[in-house]
Amino acid sequence: MKLDRFPRRTLRGDRKIYRIHQTDRSPWRFSADGSGRFNPVGTGRGACYLAERPLGSWVEVFRKTMLLPEAEVRNRSLMSVQLGRDVRLADLTSRRALSFGVTASLGADQDYERSQAFAVHAVEEGFGGVRYLVRHDTAQKLFGIALFGGAGADESDAWPSGDEEPLSLELVSEAHRRFGYRVLPTP
Repeated sequence: MKLDRFPRRTLRGDRKIYRIHQTDRSPWRFSADGSGRFNPVGTGRGACYLAERPLGSWVEVFRKTMLLPEAEVRNRSLMSVQLGRDVRLADLTSRRALSFGVTASLGADQDYERSQAFAVHAVEEGFGGVRYLVRHDTAQKLFGIALFGGAGADESDAWPSGDEEPLSLELVSEAHRRFGYRVLPTP
């Protein structure tokens, strides 16, 4: 698939984006093992998954697990970060992507083979990542960003450090109110 005229979106360097990660790990991990939807397998690059809103990060991490142990939530942090440089993203949310044969199923299919092949083409075309609709948001109002970086690497030196904080009660409440997630208190 040739992506030289594929719809693109510029993630501005001054825009905040969000990632929920395990507190005892760096937020900058770039998955290349095939476990992530947009892992550009075999390119030497990996994908780090973020979202345009904190709630998008929540849904990306917890997905369909609607009852969450309190310890699982406490073991996570929310990073908010501005990259400090613009990044060119392949924009799967653009209607013009249809002319390349791309439909919403690319970001929602349970089989990652097609989305990973797309990510390989995006890396080859020089995109810095992919913008997509968060699969488990049935209203399709939350946007995810898969940034490309060194495969499997902790690239905390290559990317800016963001602000990190425990998951707030406000975020937990919003996840409950909008999706029905519940955090079960530790007995």
